[in-house]
Amino acid sequence: MIATLLAVFLLVVPLHSQYDSATVEYYAQLITDLYENGQTYQQPTNAYEYYSHIERQKYGNYDFVVIGAGAGGSVAASRLSEIATWNVLVLEAGGYGDNATDVPNLYTPIEFTHYNWAYNSTPQKTCCLGAQNQICLYPRGKGVGGSTLINGLVYARGYKSDFDKWEKFANDKRWGYDSVLHYFKKSENFVHNDKEAPCDPSYHGTGGYLRVEYHQPNSPQLNAFLEANKELGFDIADYNANKLGASQTQINTINGKRLDDAKAFLHPVRQRKNLKILTHSYVTKILTDKGVATAVEFSHKGKNYFVEVNKEVILAAGTIGTPQILMWSGIGPKRHLNNLKIDVVADLEVGTVLRDNTLFYGITIHTNYTEPVRPLRDYVEDYLKGVGPFTIANNLAGVGFYESSYTKGTGTPDIELVFIPANATNSLSAKRVGLTEETYEDLWKNVDVPQSLVVYVVSLHDVSTGTVRLKSKNPYDYPMIDSNFLSDRGNKDIKIIYEGIQLVLKLLKTKAFRKMNATLQGRPLRACRNNEYLSEGYWYCAIRQVSSNLYHPLGTCPMGTDIKKGAVVDSKLKVFGFRNLRIADASVFPSPLAGHPNAPTVMVGEQLGDLVKLTYNKN
Repeated sequence: MIATLLAVFLLVVPLHSQYDSATVEYYAQLITDLYENGQTYQQPTNAYEYYSHIERQKYGNYDFVVIGAGAGGSVAASRLSEIATWNVLVLEAGGYGDNATDVPNLYTPIEFTHYNWAYNSTPQKTCCLGAQNQICLYPRGKGVGGSTLINGLVYARGYKSDFDKWEKFANDKRWGYDSVLHYFKKSENFVHNDKEAPCDPSYHGTGGYLRVEYHQPNSPQLNAFLEANKELGFDIADYNANKLGASQTQINTINGKRLDDAKAFLHPVRQRKNLKILTHSYVTKILTDKGVATAVEFSHKGKNYFVEVNKEVILAAGTIGTPQILMWSGIGPKRHLNNLKIDVVADLEVGTVLRDNTLFYGITIHTNYTEPVRPLRDYVEDYLKGVGPFTIANNLAGVGFYESSYTKGTGTPDIELVFIPANATNSLSAKRVGLTEETYEDLWKNVDVPQSLVVYVVSLHDVSTGTVRLKSKNPYDYPMIDSNFLSDRGNKDIKIIYEGIQLVLKLLKTKAFRKMNATLQGRPLRACRNNEYLSEGYWYCAIRQVSSNLYHPLGTCPMGTDIKKGAVVDSKLKVFGFRNLRIADASVFPSPLAGHPNAPTVMVGEQLGDLVKLTYNKN
């Protein structure tokens, strides 16, 4: 059944406003099969599917080898191949997206397919305590498009203060806000398709590869959320224009279909004669000689290869994949590499810092509004028209950005609320976050889905950091990921989450939500039974039980000026000590951002393109 399903996925079904019953039936069956598959799918625990014992052979030579076709890699390859005299090879471990990945609201079941590396953290002591074995799940996209094949599609760049800080880390104005805003606008094709949604045109671009639009139509519950914010004195504002407040979510879709970054940046240029995208290619090592990257080793369809590099290697395998490849190549912390008997080429703090946004998902709210439950075929028909619940991932319909007590009066948000109207939960929700049966029963088992909404509380500038380390010198073993959320000594991270929860409770007291009889739903967590329900102690306990990563990993190869302070790349994205090895993904972020990482990763890819062109006088 699964093999047949995957074969069917490869069909190209045109989506027009006019469609026939066969198309509707195709999508209805595809969706049904995906959810059934998700119930029994066993996630991989290693990468041995790529293993080959065959002696490596030469694949050829290229001017540029881009490792990874996610957000940064797709953009970098697209921009580098604009120079007709350069030949560019992209090595990607997965395949292309398909009709299933195109449907934004298949966000959850797609995680239970070959599009997800399905990493896990080590057992945790301060977070994910309500998950099985106290493990945080770490889904990462595998395919041409990377994690944008499976992400929530929220377009949120971060705030001016974030990039001002980045500029200081890099000691380079290129990474300051004025410069990065140029690149954001260059990439963007903003379509203001919801005239009720706030928009400041001066902060948006049109005509770029990456479309940004709004989901249609708005839920009455979302409207109540926006009204409640206004009652409390918060603006309804374009958060991508450095403004605090709430808004409908800006998302990367095109007429309701997922616009992954490869579809945006690579697909339009795939026919360039100087660009080759080699899928199902798993990179195991970068070969170097005296500070020069000379070749890249990889396995492809049962054979081992090496490709020689004339100019540069661009590493864009993501926040987890990039440090793995560097460490397999002997570039990483000397003590760690010595312990694994890997020859040390460069002693750099690769993987020593892992950052993410802590997400508390323990707030479910019951209302007197009932979202109509319609037949699946009706939802499919809406999707084919570009509207409705299947055109948005996990129903992430609204967001709000707010100052915490730590940033009051600065204009810098520390708290994000993600507003999810009714019908967002599904049969795979518990499996997706790995909950124990007890935690699931307390949190969601008795929730009235058509009448209930969910609010995520997110800490935007976490102090706590984790690590990414190799399990062994074998490049087919998965890494050891220690999330380490909510572990900072001053408890700032958990305090910010608690402040966010109190903000949600204030919103529930507004007229807008009282009209809906909005009340907390679910029963007290049994794991927190020793605390009075809804007391500060209860919430602190609950936060540790049902908080996890927001799937926003970054910072494992941070930008900076001093390797003694942990910097791995310089302001030109070059790995310290190497003339022609650069990184173009979220691993280079030197600090957290008050946003979602896809947009700034695209910006890094854009910067990479210009930096390389400047190096070779090709601008």
